[in-house]
Amino acid sequence: MPIEGPLKELGIQDVLQMLELARKTGVLTVRSQRMMDEAVVHVVEGDLVFASRRRALRLLGQQLLREGKLTAKELERALEAQRADPKQRLGAILVEMGTVDRSELERQLRFQVEETIYDLLAWDEGYFHFEETDDTPEGPIRIRVDSLLMEGARRLDEWTRLESRVPSPDAVPTLLAAGESATVDLRPDEWEVLAEVDGERDLRLIAASLGRSAFDVAKIVFGLSSMGVVDVRDRGRDTREEEVVPLLDELELMLADGDLEGTERRARELQKSYPDQAELPLITGRALAAQGRFRAAVESFDRAVTLDPLSSDAHYHLGLAAIRIGELDRARDAWSTFLRLSHTGDRRTHVERAVTAIDELKSAVESAPTE
Repeated sequence: MPIEGPLKELGIQDVLQMLELARKTGVLTVRSQRMMDEAVVHVVEGDLVFASRRRALRLLGQQLLREGKLTAKELERALEAQRADPKQRLGAILVEMGTVDRSELERQLRFQVEETIYDLLAWDEGYFHFEETDDTPEGPIRIRVDSLLMEGARRLDEWTRLESRVPSPDAVPTLLAAGESATVDLRPDEWEVLAEVDGERDLRLIAASLGRSAFDVAKIVFGLSSMGVVDVRDRGRDTREEEVVPLLDELELMLADGDLEGTERRARELQKSYPDQAELPLITGRALAAQGRFRAAVESFDRAVTLDPLSSDAHYHLGLAAIRIGELDRARDAWSTFLRLSHTGDRRTHVERAVTAIDELKSAVESAPTE
């Protein structure tokens, strides 16, 4: 039986402590309408083994690429191997290829889990759902909940001090004009952050480009603001998301009107301007599938899943397209992920039946006489 409820009644800290004390194994999903975000946390015997957020900007491959730990060609080779066998995790593939050593992989994954949990602890609105399951992968790391909660509480306290100058991780720092006689004596980490300030990117994006946490960048920006080097404006949430919303509405109308080729063409054009928006390849894939171009649709849905691993829509449509080209394992993997992310609705009922049918078909084929 799942454990679920609103965060106003049971906060994330209490949920994690409960799972740790009961030594639960399964998947915790947390959604917030106000934050327009969603997170998935994998738990094994009460310990955290994986966590990521929909709006997180630290995808493992891109993070390693930014830090110079691998080349673009090495990343593409690893992604191709993952597309050929979706059950494999990218980190395991990179280690097997010899591109990244295990200690570096563990460091990156630990960083991703910790930052996700620290962000979640600040959520005071939303809904959580925990589903027990035996097939939660162990992964290369296991993190105790109590150690994260202590650090998370410290960060929340410190954020109250930073808020006077740095309202949130969505705030945008801007360089201030210095006087002719002004001199600036900064530490190396302050120069590093200052070099990334362009008046457009928020703290999350700057942190992602530096491979650091938004909290650490916020502390540095607080100091730069106190010295009169930068000004900070609160943007509330990513304005690029606000820009793309009416464009997505336009594409949905084109798709509903049956302009399939026009929808595909327009969505591909927009992907050049908004390469991090998973909704665009998702709509492209839907337009391709409606034209019967299922193989191309699979590739488009696969890109949407890569950009947003928590998109239940992308996994659902990937499964539909994959089954049309006979890729049963790929369809089953996509739908299994969909079932972990989506807990209600007609789609879930149909997908459960489809997954059962795939399993029965594979079992019948494997047990069929060969003579």
